[in-house]
Amino acid sequence: MNQAITAFDVHDATMRAPNPRNLRHVDWLMPIFVLSLAIVGWTVLYSASRGIESADPYYHFHRQVLYFCAGLVAAGFIICLDYRLPVALAPLAYLAMLGMLLAVHKFGVEVSGAQRWLDLGFTRIQPAEFSKLVMVYTLAWYLSILRQRIRKFHWFVLTFLITGVPMLLILKQPSLGTAISLAPIMFVMLFAAGARYRHLLLVLCAGSLVIPFVAIQLKDFDPNVVAQKKNAYELSHYQKKRVYTFLNPESDPRGSGWQAIQSRITVGSGGIFGKGYKESTQTPLHYLPEHHTDFIFSLLAEEHGFVGCVIVIGLFAAFLLRGLIFARDCPDMAGTLLATGAVTVLSFHVFVNIAITIGVLPVTGIPLPFLSYGGSFYLTTMAFVGVLLNVPMRRRVMVN
Repeated sequence: MNQAITAFDVHDATMRAPNPRNLRHVDWLMPIFVLSLAIVGWTVLYSASRGIESADPYYHFHRQVLYFCAGLVAAGFIICLDYRLPVALAPLAYLAMLGMLLAVHKFGVEVSGAQRWLDLGFTRIQPAEFSKLVMVYTLAWYLSILRQRIRKFHWFVLTFLITGVPMLLILKQPSLGTAISLAPIMFVMLFAAGARYRHLLLVLCAGSLVIPFVAIQLKDFDPNVVAQKKNAYELSHYQKKRVYTFLNPESDPRGSGWQAIQSRITVGSGGIFGKGYKESTQTPLHYLPEHHTDFIFSLLAEEHGFVGCVIVIGLFAAFLLRGLIFARDCPDMAGTLLATGAVTVLSFHVFVNIAITIGVLPVTGIPLPFLSYGGSFYLTTMAFVGVLLNVPMRRRVMVN
């Protein structure tokens, strides 16, 4: 790590108040990418509304536009801050996050067998989504304070404890996709902070042990026979069936393999140029479940084909590469880590969601930034946009 990078001054950071003048120094390319992706999301979601049976079929579309506007406010607020202030307050945010995750287990609303939401009366929020943002700030605080000490193994291991506690609470909801998303945040931020390569390699080797562990448990597995777990380390029947179906989706084409099969059919039916806007068949005929959330990329592929998908992936790539440039050019360790964490979260969602829709990864609840419907996730995405735009702000304000 560049020795010119210095840790932030906590006492100085707490004296910084939000400064609206920061908005005048916003990088002009990033908002163009964000607005382009948002427009793509609105367009596809408007088409997806044709397959929704409701008194107001365009309810999700209207709400998505509102979420974008609310996200602009959140992003604007973050941009106006000196990013050292929220980093300095990250330990308090971390404790508040743990409190909200515990509140979900005690007071949360259960939907489709999962207890992930808190009902505030006027709306529902999903604290697990906001945990990604809090973890990025928390790890930036922790790693910025440690600096070169992160090369010591005991400080390295402590990072896993900090990340592991919220992961376990999220897994209990259960929300496997959200819990898994915290792992790459930790790993990439450790790499950016200068952790030893052998420590990171040790983590990768330990993670690879999951493969034979799962393989042993899938040996002689019968998806039609429900068996109780023998011990805490054994996967549940549902988890085993999820992995088994990913490897053999045709084994249960009308049950657990339905989403994966229909998603691949939807993507493939688009061909090179697609069937045309609002000319899809999988959505209005209700073949593709969750077409407005986790599988909205499948609908994009069906209507706009390979060419449309390449354009959208190109927009994502340009957006994320711009974020990496901010991380590279930031003279401050905390800012570098914030930008790195934000890009990691969004990259993970883009890669995994698209991989799921084309059958490369097993189906799990990972939405696509700017395209998938969802209030908490959209607000979190826009907050990360604010983080990315905020990182180069301090240097520009000082220059001007």
